[in-house]
Amino acid sequence: MSTSVSPAYRRLSARTLAVQPSATMAVESRVKQLRAAGEAVIGFGAGEPDFPTPEPIKQAAIEAIHRNFTKYTETGGMMALKEAIAARETENTGIPFTAAQVATHTGGKESLYLAFQALCEPGDEVLIPAPYWVSYVEQVRLAGATPVIVPTTVADHFKVNGELLAHHTTPRTRILVLNSPANPTGMVYTQEELASIAAWARTNDVIIISDELYDRIVFEPPYPRWLRVAPDLHDRTIVVNGLSKAYAMTGWRLGYAVGPEWAIKAMLKIQSHSNSHPSSITQAAALYAYTHDLESEIATMVNAFRARRDWIVSALNAIPGVSCLLPQGAFYAFPDFSGVLGKRLKYGRVCHTSEELAMYLLDAVRVGIVHGEAFGAPGFARLSYAMSLEQIQEGIARIADALTFA
Repeated sequence: MSTSVSPAYRRLSARTLAVQPSATMAVESRVKQLRAAGEAVIGFGAGEPDFPTPEPIKQAAIEAIHRNFTKYTETGGMMALKEAIAARETENTGIPFTAAQVATHTGGKESLYLAFQALCEPGDEVLIPAPYWVSYVEQVRLAGATPVIVPTTVADHFKVNGELLAHHTTPRTRILVLNSPANPTGMVYTQEELASIAAWARTNDVIIISDELYDRIVFEPPYPRWLRVAPDLHDRTIVVNGLSKAYAMTGWRLGYAVGPEWAIKAMLKIQSHSNSHPSSITQAAALYAYTHDLESEIATMVNAFRARRDWIVSALNAIPGVSCLLPQGAFYAFPDFSGVLGKRLKYGRVCHTSEELAMYLLDAVRVGIVHGEAFGAPGFARLSYAMSLEQIQEGIARIADALTFA
């Protein structure tokens, strides 16, 4: 009896074939494989704080288990959590949000995915400033829409303005993805820059998805929020946020979307047919985080990131052929390696792209970085400094050694 599988059963959907796997997750997976094999790898790829989740949050989760809070909750999360998030975003933005305008998900990544699924039609265009977080483009494609990349430059500090957006706007433009503080660049939009974008948005029928996941990791406060600058656009803005970065809770998987009720209802409809809601235990932990004062824990983490940022940016700029802007938020450096591309390097390789450079560094000196092509920025690379200063110093020393010209 034949065990071969008919070609019909092996066929994948066109939307699946069009999507590329996450480069950041691929780098982290490769680093973990090498470490498991006994290699002393330093990985600058992981986009997660190296700090532990604050102890009171962990205790809240343990207590939830002991009181048997282990059943299904409402689609999109329990009411108490949505009320706490609504209160948080009301304080952040000045907009009086209600629980009906909130949905919680298994991470901010799912919040974005559901937003694109709910809002996009085939033929719609979504403006995505580059450099961009890797999943924006692929999620837009999965929703059947067309990602329109809006390139930025070092001179612009990797930020768009109303004039640049107008140049890429068509009658099919449906959404602008706005990310500040930004992944991968760490740049933060100023109030004046957001005002320029708001002026463009008011003359176009577009929805703004404001990804604010790194809002608590800002090194030169105050942090200008989109809805503080453009409160009149609240009825077509979806704010995405979560616990992963501010509370060092990446593995807990809790993100949320806040926006107009008509959009949130549509997202909840889709969610009711997928994962329904985040883990009840995670929701209990999130409720504690959003209803208690944990500012000292956050400040400790941000101060450490600031010190690491200052060191790594200075060290990168000291490497011949490398230059790096000083980020204002998040925990990423985004150096330009174009000055070393095309040159023969110490360990005998000539790299023509930052993707080739990333493979060279991993092979030659066991350092993992995420290449700029993944973010729509050839020649650049993302380095996360969410690790000890000692590890950062060792990793940059290895990079500097490997980038010596032969």
